[in-house]
Amino acid sequence: MKKILLAILFVLPFGLFAQDDDPTLVVAKGQEAQVTYNKGLKSFNQKKYDEAVVLFTKAIATDPKFTKAYFNRASVRLEQKNYKAAIVDYTKVIELDPKMGKAYFSRGCAKLQLTQYKKAIADFNSAAQKGYKTANLFYYKGVALFKIKNYKDAEVAYTEALKLNTEHAFAYNDRAGVRKILKKYEEALVDYDMAVKFDKNKHAFIYNNRASLKRDHLEDLDGAIYDYSAAISIDAKYAIAYNNRGRAKFLKKDYEKAIKDYENAIKINPKYAFAYNNIGAAKFELKDYKGAVSAYDNAIRIDSRYGQAYANRGSAKELMRDFTGACQDWNKAKSLGVEGIDEYLKNCK
Repeated sequence: MKKILLAILFVLPFGLFAQDDDPTLVVAKGQEAQVTYNKGLKSFNQKKYDEAVVLFTKAIATDPKFTKAYFNRASVRLEQKNYKAAIVDYTKVIELDPKMGKAYFSRGCAKLQLTQYKKAIADFNSAAQKGYKTANLFYYKGVALFKIKNYKDAEVAYTEALKLNTEHAFAYNDRAGVRKILKKYEEALVDYDMAVKFDKNKHAFIYNNRASLKRDHLEDLDGAIYDYSAAISIDAKYAIAYNNRGRAKFLKKDYEKAIKDYENAIKINPKYAFAYNNIGAAKFELKDYKGAVSAYDNAIRIDSRYGQAYANRGSAKELMRDFTGACQDWNKAKSLGVEGIDEYLKNCK
């Protein structure tokens, strides 16, 4: 049965350079760029992003070497999710001030958003070489390393982040995810516990992640159900947590309650093919083969390339003595790359 993997949460800390002068001062000769820049800062703080870009651009036109104006225009563009334009501005900052580590870091974060993971890592390394070493730098380096499946180095990066900020909840959560992949399950559990402890905003996905570790690797189904329930109490629309809690109840052979959780997941996300497949599996265990086939039908209707749903539907049809239909489903599952299906096809002509 397919598992749901959670994406890493991105909360990028892009700050502006602080305002140097009082924008209400009378403009002295040669200070036009600075005053326009200050107005841009004010617009940014008021979330008037388009206006801020215009003002920073005007400041740059007056003073083409105004490094802070380029940097802050880039920061505004990040808020606007205009990552390519932000990269252009950060590159100009680096050209004007090659020692500014913060510019390398911020450009790396923009590249991370564009899934340019190796280029992002290079910028993070350059930032550190320039002396800009913060917990977030190592955290986002870990994110990029995770994305290219360099799990060992990602673990090292997250550990560096935690040396600089021992209360970095996301770094604990993401290091736990890496350690789970590396089969360091007990260490992963400690990290999830720390993530929960320091997660001041109570993110549901951290509880969901800890629950999945308990369910899949620590044989603690009751603990998993408790954590999935905590995730749902934080976010009542968290379809994945309902589906995952249903899976834990399924493993406890509490099929009726599992079905209720899967149905709740579908109420939230009517196109949740995995949840329909899981309903089919639970109904199969309850010997409701007709109901199982109906659930698998729904999964396949949503995702016509869902190989496991075809394989499962074939097994339900076999027990309904629909051998032709079973063989058709198993052949389809094989064509979609489902492994271990040849054993089922031995009795098919």
